Amino acid sequence: MSTREVFTEMAEHVASGRIEIPVAAAYPLDRVRDAYAELEQRHTRGKIVLIP
Repeated sequence: MSTREVFTEMAEHVASGRIEIPVAAAYPLDRVRDAYAELEQRHTRGKIVLIP
């Protein structure tokens, strides 16, 4: 299976709700320092997302 096929399959699973990706926080790109500060605390449960 190619990388593209794997990513397509994963995206389909996420879209259908079969896979859930927990998001701990979302920050606009101009607050990247705040995102790193939260990440350094090592208490997040989920992903930290940067929004362009």
